[in-house]
Amino acid sequence: MIVRHFLLDVHEANSFVVACEEDREAALVDAGAFDSAVDEFLHDEKLRLVKIFITHDHFDHTGGLPEYVKRFKAEVLCGLSEVAGCTATRVKHGDRVNVGRLIGTVLETPGHTPEGLSLAFPGHVFTGDALFAGSVGGTSSERDRLRQLDAIRKHIFTLPPQTEIHVGHGPSSTVAIESRFNPFFV
Repeated sequence: MIVRHFLLDVHEANSFVVACEEDREAALVDAGAFDSAVDEFLHDEKLRLVKIFITHDHFDHTGGLPEYVKRFKAEVLCGLSEVAGCTATRVKHGDRVNVGRLIGTVLETPGHTPEGLSLAFPGHVFTGDALFAGSVGGTSSERDRLRQLDAIRKHIFTLPPQTEIHVGHGPSSTVAIESRFNPFFV
């Protein structure tokens, strides 16, 4: 499994390429801006971008989506049927996402946005703005905050402790660290 991080200029958002080493198929997790470094990486590694997974519909995670769709004709997966002007396949909790021989699982993590989703592969989970290293994404109400914390406890913190958490902004972490030391859960 290939996992490559890209730091974007827009609000220092993170974007990730996840790829199958055997089949050379790849998925992009969040597309806040089109980044030529992503294009070069895909080309240099001989990867085919077949899917784009959007964790939530905020411009710093979707702004580059139209350009990626135009260039790669990749299927967009999201909690909505349209995002950033692009048609998307609406996915929900428990759905499987195949990238070559890799199988990811969609996890519901609403709160920061109503349609918030995370994507888990063995050893890795991509949480967008639901969970950060040492923090969580902002919410607009107490109800949304509690919903988000509950979803993280149920769907992220139940993953194996060594699972790497790749977030929408800032550094990655692990389930062991966040479940034990993140002040929103202690």
